[in-house]
Formats: sequence, C-alpha cells, structure tokens
Amino acid sequence: MTSGEWDSAPDQDISGEGISSDEVSSDAVLSDDASTEDILVVDEVVAPEVTPSPDAVLPVWEPTGNADVDGALDSLHALADTNVTQHVGVFEEVESALRATLNGLVAEDEASG
Repeated sequence: MTSGEWDSAPDQDISGEGISSDEVSSDAVLSDDASTEDILVVDEVVAPEVTPSPDAVLPVWEPTGNADVDGALDSLHALADTNVTQHVGVFEEVESALRATLNGLVAEDEASG
C-alpha cells in the first residue's frame, strides 16, 4: 500500500507493531456508520524544504523619531534571532510599551487642548 491509500484492514501502527480495535478510541469514531476499518494509514509524512522568497521578507522599519516606539520596534526586529518560545513574552512587552507610549501621547494632547 502507498501513502494516502485506504487500508480496509490496518494491521500496523507507526512503530510497526500491530493495533487492535480495542486500542482505537471510541472518541475517534465520528458517526455510527464509521468503524475501525475506516482508518487512513499514512506511511510517511514528508515536509517540503521551504525557502522564503526575498519578496516575502518585510523591509526593516524606519525610525519614527520617538525613542520609546523605536525601542519597542527594535525588540521585534531582534525576534528573528530568538527561539519562538520567547516570542510571546516579547510581543507582550512591546504591546505594553506601545500602549504606554500612546497613552502618554493622548494625555499630553488632552492637557494641551
């Protein structure tokens, strides 16, 4: 059998050991007419090599002239060299810094107007 074909009687899991119908969770069956014989067996999953197009890379931002905003944007630029697990924390810090800057600008505008 090749990848993507239906196997009406699957007899092996990915480790090469046999599977019984007792091992298949009843939660996996979505309808009354489905059975453990209706399992698609995938022999191999191949992830294609992806090289980003130079056109897909966003240009580097230009300084805004506001040191707080520029500092926050620098933090985003530095994400390219960090582990993705650290991104959420950086996003939260940047959002907080930008919100504080915006709130300060609004307060200045209200005080002067």
